[in-house]
Amino acid sequence: MDRYTRSWVATTLVLCWTKLAEATAPGALKLDNFTFTKVTSQPGWSFLVKFDQSYAYGEKEDEFKLLCKHAYEAPKLLIAEVPVQEYGDKENDDLRQTFKLTKDDFPAYFLIDEAHPQPGLRYSGSIKADLLANWLRKHNIKIPSIGTLEEFDALAKEFLQQGSSDSVLEKAKALAEGQFSADRKAGIYIKIMQKIKEKGEDYVDSEIKRVSKIAEGKIGADKKAELEDKLKILGVFAEKPGKEEL
Repeated sequence: MDRYTRSWVATTLVLCWTKLAEATAPGALKLDNFTFTKVTSQPGWSFLVKFDQSYAYGEKEDEFKLLCKHAYEAPKLLIAEVPVQEYGDKENDDLRQTFKLTKDDFPAYFLIDEAHPQPGLRYSGSIKADLLANWLRKHNIKIPSIGTLEEFDALAKEFLQQGSSDSVLEKAKALAEGQFSADRKAGIYIKIMQKIKEKGEDYVDSEIKRVSKIAEGKIGADKKAELEDKLKILGVFAEKPGKEEL
């Protein structure tokens, strides 16, 4: 690393920590129209950027705060937010226009990295920390999953890496019938493995689309929770095995 690069990195880190102190959510990097491009164009890093009203609150903001804390463990990922003022100085309203957003779109999330340069890839799912984490994992961001079973996550990866292995499926069944017999999530892993063996790995993406559409419709709270659990677990299978960390 040459002197210029070291200086640039040091300056960027100072900027990051300064903005972290100002951010609404702990663990989030606050960006504005002066710093947005300078920070998000940093090579080798990924940024999940939330556009929202200033001083956001409510359930969706709580999910954002949960995601920020969880993302701490993800290498080379920064969670950022752009607070947009509707009145007064209208801070960051120009960025809102650049990203073609209206206040009705808030909160809006974009993944910006080398694979998805500005304006990035927009997230279109429900604003839930676990679903956002799974979406990031699908795009090769090494963030731990939220709300899944660690033991079965490992078996899911092994199952895919070994070409839908029968032996791994049997191990998963034994675990589901034993230690996790009271956890309905275990059964979801088994059913997904069986469907992959029957229909191939393309089943995962098509099922994510199908279940997401149903989950966004008018359904009961229990059914919605069940479908959201399935989406979390499908997200584990949607990860591309064998990818190196960013």
